[in-house]
Amino acid sequence: MAHVMPDLFKIDVKGHAVTHARTEMVARGKVVTTDEPPERGGTDLFATPLETMLSSFLGCTNVIGNYVAGLLKIKLRGMDLKVCGHFDTRGVFGKAEIGTPFPVIELTVILDTDASDEQIAELQRITGEKCPVGVLLRRAGCEIQESWVRK
Repeated sequence: MAHVMPDLFKIDVKGHAVTHARTEMVARGKVVTTDEPPERGGTDLFATPLETMLSSFLGCTNVIGNYVAGLLKIKLRGMDLKVCGHFDTRGVFGKAEIGTPFPVIELTVILDTDASDEQIAELQRITGEKCPVGVLLRRAGCEIQESWVRK
C-alpha cells in the first residue's frame, strides 16, 4: 500500500547552540549535530552545516530518484551519489556581493541498472523537477552540473 502524503505539512526542527561552532538539532526525535573544523573554532566531530546541506541534496536525490524510477518502471539495483559544492566565500566575508554562495554544484549519480540512456535521461530530468532540495538550490541560483551514468 502506498503512503499518502498530505498536500502541505510542517517539518519542525529545534536547535541548541552547544558552542559557537557546534549546533544540536532535533527532528522527529532524531538528533542532528553540526560542527566546524578546528581552524574555525570547532571540534571537527561532525559535518559542517554546509556539508550537511549538500548531504541533504544527495539524500533527497536518492529518495526522489527511486520514487521516479518506480513511476517510470526502471529497476534500480543500487545508486551511488557524489556531490561537490563550489563555495564562494566572498559573500560571507564581505569581500563582494554575490548571487549565490554555491555558484556551481556538481552532482554525480552512478546507477546499477539495465535502463537505457534515454530512460536514465528521463529519470534525471524528472528527479531534478521533483527533488525539493534540488529545486531550492536551482531557484537560489546554483548551477547544478549533473552526470547520471550506468555502473
